[in-house]
Amino acid sequence: MKLVNSIVGGAAIASLASGAWAEELSGELTILNWLGGTEGELIIALEEAFAAKHPDVTINDINPSAGGGDARAGIRSALLSGESFDLLLNTWPSFEKELIDAGLLQSWDGQWESRGWSNALSDSWRNLATYDGSTYGVYFLAGNRSGLWYRPDVFAAAGIDSEPQSWDDYLATFPKLAANDVQPVSIGARSWATTEWFENMILKSAGADYARSLAAHDGAKWTDPQVTAVFDLWRGMLEANCCESTEKMLAMHWPDTADAVMRDGTAGTMLIGAWANQRAAGEYGQAPGEDYSFFQFPAVDAAHANTMSIDGKNWLLMDGAKDVELAGAFIDFVLSEEGSDIIANLNIATPSANVDTSKYDPIVAKYVAAYSGADVVFVLDDLLPAELSGLFRTSLQNFLQDPSPENVAKIQAALEAKADEVY
Repeated sequence: MKLVNSIVGGAAIASLASGAWAEELSGELTILNWLGGTEGELIIALEEAFAAKHPDVTINDINPSAGGGDARAGIRSALLSGESFDLLLNTWPSFEKELIDAGLLQSWDGQWESRGWSNALSDSWRNLATYDGSTYGVYFLAGNRSGLWYRPDVFAAAGIDSEPQSWDDYLATFPKLAANDVQPVSIGARSWATTEWFENMILKSAGADYARSLAAHDGAKWTDPQVTAVFDLWRGMLEANCCESTEKMLAMHWPDTADAVMRDGTAGTMLIGAWANQRAAGEYGQAPGEDYSFFQFPAVDAAHANTMSIDGKNWLLMDGAKDVELAGAFIDFVLSEEGSDIIANLNIATPSANVDTSKYDPIVAKYVAAYSGADVVFVLDDLLPAELSGLFRTSLQNFLQDPSPENVAKIQAALEAKADEVY
């Protein structure tokens, strides 16, 4: 683990400050920040702006080394080493519960009430981080995980004049795209991106309550017919010549699929999180909403059309935090109009009611609008305990190699056995 940034308020950065300071603060705040890319830049920008408002505050930004691409490995190493920090960024509800059970977190409830955070975050966002009646996380970033990305010009050239709303509508795009020498769907199956497909299929066919029950292993089982139906849907896609060969899918990461769909136009749709927006706009130089767009995953059962898979980032308060009030003041700033502006100016969605939504590009505005009234469920893979998550990912790769009903039955039985073991 290494210190990558130490942000100190003072004359050198005082010019960043704007307006009167809400409170006089001093001290040191240490944040374990494992994010990279645009989101990593965002955290540094928030830290710098907060330090500029409070010259007597020092912020230490620590980045853990995350082996295998999963930041939880680096975070666990930091915790085991005895490294002291105040705030931890988190995106995995199952990991959050793991830390709570280990006694490593403290509740935000007192500051939530005293600082009035309910004015910024709705109860639905608070409930996502509430366990046994106590709130342990404060969400400040939100993403859409139900978006199928496409290029309007590619659809138009294939004679597709509207975004598919139902599963049958979606399947009907396959022959039209194929006739125009475009692979209908691109799936990067080398790592975890296959989970996006399972999660949305279960939501749109069995509903949000069932998906929550499966994630919690509370009533729903991996051997249920609802799970079998998801594999049947997926097998139907494969039989409709949706995708590349199994060998190619297993060799591709999600950026490869983004390149094919959004940059090259050689594939029709891909399913991935909202970060694809930053890739298309920043790396490809494309215009959001014009050169590329997305539509929400089509309904398999009309009764579950208004479901949505989401992800988010929240702040956890460590049990050994040295200055709880300073940590709370930083969260106050993140949720404020000024903090929300910093987030929106980087075109990242925040659930804070203090954000000026007119600052979003058409893509972010479109999926933020989709939150309204939707029955939202956190990403299934992030809800699962780590051991089950690992088997879940490899099982979906196994399915792509052999989608037969016999193999599906074995996969379901293995997942249920693992769930019985770890819950």
